[in-house]
Formats: sequence, C-alpha cells, structure tokens
Amino acid sequence: MNIQERRNKDGKITSYRIRVFDHRDTQTYRQVFRTLSIKYDPTKSEAWNRKNAEKQGTIFEKQIEEHTISDSHITFDSYCEYAIGMKEQAGLSPSTIYSYSGYRKQIAPYIGHIQLKQLTPATINKAYSDMLAAGVSKATVYQYHLFIHSMLAMAFKENLIPRNYASAAMPPKRDQKEVKALSEDEINAFFTALYADSKHYMYQVLFSLMLTTGCRIGEICALTWDNIDFDTNRIHICRHYVCCKNGSRIIDGCKTNAGERWLTMDKGIMDMLREYRVFYLKKAESFGSKWDYEANAVFYAEKRYGGFINPDTVRAFLQRFTRQHGLPRIHPHMFRHTSVSLQLQAGISIADAAKRAGHARPDVTLRIYSHALKKNDLHCCEAVTKVMPKMPKRDAG
Repeated sequence: MNIQERRNKDGKITSYRIRVFDHRDTQTYRQVFRTLSIKYDPTKSEAWNRKNAEKQGTIFEKQIEEHTISDSHITFDSYCEYAIGMKEQAGLSPSTIYSYSGYRKQIAPYIGHIQLKQLTPATINKAYSDMLAAGVSKATVYQYHLFIHSMLAMAFKENLIPRNYASAAMPPKRDQKEVKALSEDEINAFFTALYADSKHYMYQVLFSLMLTTGCRIGEICALTWDNIDFDTNRIHICRHYVCCKNGSRIIDGCKTNAGERWLTMDKGIMDMLREYRVFYLKKAESFGSKWDYEANAVFYAEKRYGGFINPDTVRAFLQRFTRQHGLPRIHPHMFRHTSVSLQLQAGISIADAAKRAGHARPDVTLRIYSHALKKNDLHCCEAVTKVMPKMPKRDAG
C-alpha cells in the first residue's frame, strides 16, 4: 500500500491518494493497482488526517484481498436495469418484472443517480424520509424497501458492494391492515342488485364464480371453457392474466407454485355455467367470423370480439355498478377474502382453505385471515366446556 499527498498550488494538502496492488494481468503480466482518494479535513490536524488515510487504506487493502470492493461507477438505477433483466432471464414472473420496473422508475429520483459504492444506510433512510414527506404511503415505501433490498442483495453476490446496505436501513413500519371481507348483508345487497340487472348477465356469472371459488381476478379472467369439466363438476385453475412491459396477456401457471389446482364446485354453480355456456355460444354466433374462437375465453370483451376480458375492465364495472346502486365500495379481491373467511368460519381447516385459495403455505392463510378465526373463539370454548360436568353451586353459608 502506498499513500501519496495531493497538494494544491499553495502547497496545502487537499487529499491522500492510496494505491494498492490488486493482481497481475494474465496477458501482459503487468501489475494492476487500485486507487482510493481520501479528502483532507481542514478542521482536523495533519497528523489526524494522515492517520485516517492510513486507516482507510488498510480497510481498502483488506477489501481488495477479500474481493469485496469494486471500483465501478455504476449508479443504482443503471444496476437495477441490469438486475431486472437478469431476473427476467432467470424466469421471474412477468408480473413481478413489471412491478419491479415500476418500482425502479419511482425510486430513481431519490437514489437512482447515486453510485452503488456510495450508497449507505443513511442515504437510503433519507430517501425513505423524502418519500414520506412527498406523500408516499408507509406501505408503498416499505414495498420500495423490499425492492431495494433485492437489488442490493444481487449486487452483494456479484461483489460490487461489501454488504447489503438496505439490511441496515430502517424503513417505516407497515400498518398491518385487517383484510376486508363482505358481510352477509353486503353480499345479499350486492347480488340482489346484480341479479336484478339482466343487461349484465356475464358479470352475474363472473362475480358468482369469484365468490364461490375464492380465485384471484387474474385467474378468473384467464379461464377458458377447456378449464371447466362439466362431467366431474370441477374447474381447473392453471393460467392468469398479467400486465407486463409488453402489455397485458394470458400466461400459463399461477401467481404461486401452489396456484395450479382443481376446484370442486356444487351442482348449482355448474348448472349456472351450463346456462351461461348457451348464452355465450349465441353471443359468439351473433358476431360470426369476427369472434375469437381460438381464445375460448369464458369471460370475454365484446370490443375485442370474444378475447379475454381485462381485469381492469372488471374493476371499472364493479366501481361503476356499486356507485350507481348506492352500495359500499367493493374491490374484486374482497370476494376472495370473503370466500376464504367464510370457509374458516365454517370450520374448514387452514390447510384445506389454503389449498383451495392457491396459497403456497398454510401459514400465509393463517397470517392473512387470522381475523376470521377470532370469530370461532366462542365455538372453541363451547367445544371444550360442553364435555365438562356442571360445577355444583357453592354454599354461600
């Protein structure tokens, strides 16, 4: 290690240049060195500055020996572009890649311009504070934190940074919100209004299926008639509708590895689908050769001549319909919450409810729907106490 003083034209020290041997070039066999510049602090003595330079030089030399240092000037935003591309090649789901691209764009104004080697926990914490001050919610900032942590974890594995700086950062604590399920009165009010409106027959079937299956909206919108087995009264969930950088499309597979599943349906739901199938075929016939028979979509978009309906179209309809009928605001995922909550309240095991919902692990179901189990507390107590003999009354005398 070699330390050189850098002076200005007045002869005053402005910085120290530290030069450390790294390796020999495999072709020329010449020595390759790395350099580090340490600014001189005029508020401290020359002896202190020299000692600080030696200390920083020792750390720098150790990092080079351990291959945990990089002289790359790549910025965080540039690295995110590279990392997202690599994750896409590795098979990360298109919807996650799409989300990551959006996170990168939103984070760029805060830390995108900063070089990887200059990122610190304090820098990241300041970015979080600035986001909150700009009106970004705590939940969103926490989501950005997970993204930053993922990107820096990859940079650490590639030896571009000595550690994952996001691990030492302090994101805002998320407010754990209880999932909102529809009450029995809300279910009755919504479906009474929907069933009374004959113009929206397709939506009557769609929302009925969302509640009875507990499927995600992307899974329902991706259903084809081939996925419905009328002989065994089952529905095969094996695709989902995603938004990605190339637009919206249907892809094979589900959000999680456990997402692909067969759902058994009762006779009433299957009869509803049989009747709807007749309506669907008449609708397709009315469009003639323009109809997209290849898509074979159960729930279609008329403007796309039978192509798959976009989940955003369903969301927009639901918002418009509830507003027109004076109903409480409902979003599509509430049907899924309601379905799983009703199963748990009926005594269905967490493992079975998780399997039907397509959760990767039962503990995910337990964490999200623990509120539904609280309502079973009285039943749990009754189940135990009913086997106990009645305690005799104590003689007050």
